[in-house]
Parts: sequence; C-alpha cells; structure tokens
Amino acid sequence: MRRTTRTLLGLAAATAVIAAGAPVLATSASAATVTASTTAASDYDYWGYDYSKYYDDSRAKAKGRTWVDRFDRVHIEGRLYDKYSPSWLCGYVQVKFENADGDETYYWAKKCGSSGYQPFHFRQADVDNVQVRVCYWDNNQAKRKLCGKWDYVYEVDGGDEDDE
Repeated sequence: MRRTTRTLLGLAAATAVIAAGAPVLATSASAATVTASTTAASDYDYWGYDYSKYYDDSRAKAKGRTWVDRFDRVHIEGRLYDKYSPSWLCGYVQVKFENADGDETYYWAKKCGSSGYQPFHFRQADVDNVQVRVCYWDNNQAKRKLCGKWDYVYEVDGGDEDDE
C-alpha cells in the first residue's frame, strides 16, 4: 500500500511538471520550426508540374525545386510520376543545363509504372539557364516520344543593364 501511494504521488508530480513545461517547450519549438522553414524555403524556387503530351488518357509529370549552393552550383531536384501508362511507356524527364557559351549538358531520369515516383537530383557549375521537359520513353523503340514543352526553371539575372 505504501509503495502504491508513493508511485501515485511520483506520477502525479511528474505529470504536473510535464503539464506546466509543455506549453513553454511547444511554443519555443514551433517558433524555431517556423523560423527555420521560412529561411530554408526562401532559398528555393519551385517549379512544376510540367507534363508530357497525352497518350490515351495518361500523361507523365514532374515537379521540383531549384537552388544555388555556396559553390555556385545550380541544383535541380524533383519527382517524376508516371500514372496509368501502358507497360512499354515510362515517364521521362530531361534536364538541360546551358552556360554563357551555349554549351549544353543533359541529364535524365526515368520512371516506369504507376506506383509512387522517381526522385532525381542533378547539379552543374557555370550555368546560365536550366530547362526541364517531360516526355515518355518508349521501351520498345528505345527513344523519347510525346514530349512536352521545355520549361525554364532557372535563369541567371541579366546584370547587363546600363547603370545611370
């Protein structure tokens, strides 16, 4: 009996301490979360959805975000979805990085099947613009088809304006 009373009193005291401290902890934690997410979110440019052309009633699509790291590399990160297409067609995203000299570098990701998405992340230094387009990949013919339009997801600011 004595042990039960002591346990109950200890439990009641612990509950009171937690109840009194919880609002303070919750407030500071939520404030820190808001500040951190606001700062991080402002560093990203979001793009998408970008779509392929239709095949019957299906289209591949992609969305993502763009940012520049402290080494001036441009990052393109996203998710590629392939919903309701036949098994011989796969969602396909192309990412084109271009520099001031007009040199182009291409990257791609492919997603086959309706379940989930395919994440992708590409980065490149010395970039003036980045474009993304979504297509289908025909597994039978091993080629792109039904591509959507190129979408500029990153462009360097002009900086060539006359100073007055």
